[in-house]
Amino acid sequence: MSITISIKEKGRERDVVIPVEWKDITVKYWGELSTIIKKHYDEAIEDKKMSEENTHELLKKEFIELVDDIDLNPSQIAKMNADIFMYMTGLSKKDMSLVDVAQVEEVMSVINSLTEEYKPLGIRSFDLNEETYYFPSEFLREETYGDFIESTQLDMYIKDMKNGKYDVLPEQMAILCRRNDEKYDEDAIPEKAERFKELTMDIIWEFSFFLTRQSLNLTKLSLTYSQKAKQLQEQE
Repeated sequence: MSITISIKEKGRERDVVIPVEWKDITVKYWGELSTIIKKHYDEAIEDKKMSEENTHELLKKEFIELVDDIDLNPSQIAKMNADIFMYMTGLSKKDMSLVDVAQVEEVMSVINSLTEEYKPLGIRSFDLNEETYYFPSEFLREETYGDFIESTQLDMYIKDMKNGKYDVLPEQMAILCRRNDEKYDEDAIPEKAERFKELTMDIIWEFSFFLTRQSLNLTKLSLTYSQKAKQLQEQE
């Protein structure tokens, strides 16, 4: 599902299709969009920190709490919305100045609807380029547990990635999700991860929920094992 808006670029009208559902949005697209939004919030936080330098010492604690719960002012929101609209439509700043405000509001309503919590369907496989890939079902098998550890270590690099976790997730999936006849090949991961950047966000969210559940299960198993080991030591 999508909406189509007509915009004017270099004096000519053209239609732009705006995706409105997760199944129509790739992780690469959403990652770049999220980076635009994050940039504006980071700038707002920096502005607040600059104001903090002139804040009385007794008020600094309250000020820091305000920064942690940052809200953009109308001017900052307008700039962020313009950057989002330009990204989604491919317009230049010059052409952006001629856009109808109602069109910007229509596109932003799409973004707002996508911020609602995703409800997982519990899928265990997905198709890409006419091939079916499966989520790992048994992380405790020796051959996949090591891969699981390797994939989770990628989380350490999120802050260094241009699009944060949205750059990491395709690589995690490239490590853990495989075809039925596929064996792990470390050398093939970079190319596979690049292909997985074209996965849509509904699949990405499903995998993210799946990975979180598996991590929680492993944590529970580790705690149970530790408790039993402790009990055995006390009985000796």
